[in-house]
Amino acid sequence: MEKQRILVVDDHEPLLAGLRDLLETEGYVVLTAADGARALQVMEETVCPDLIVSDIMMPGIDGYTLLRRIRARPEWIFVPFIFLTTRAEEEDVLKAKNLGAEGYITKPFMPQKLLTTVRACLKGT
Repeated sequence: MEKQRILVVDDHEPLLAGLRDLLETEGYVVLTAADGARALQVMEETVCPDLIVSDIMMPGIDGYTLLRRIRARPEWIFVPFIFLTTRAEEEDVLKAKNLGAEGYITKPFMPQKLLTTVRACLKGT
């Protein structure tokens, strides 16, 4: 069985590396990008990921814009998307859900919560 691919997008390099390690330990293939523009480039240049985990606040293309651009492409419209962010306001959660995010986790987070959310999102792929 082919390993599932997760694209992790965050501008904080230590967190990006930690997330990569956590997810790889669980058996996933992890692609990384430091911002939304690079994430779109990765998606154009490689096989489409099975899931995306992204921060919201990043330079250039933020997480909301990234999600909008992904949902605008027919070939990417069904890729599950989880926000992992410090933004904890209810309006941010509602905005994310209205844009089509399947998950919303606030930092700091428990690794088990992220893994449980990832597994739930990947069950349908």
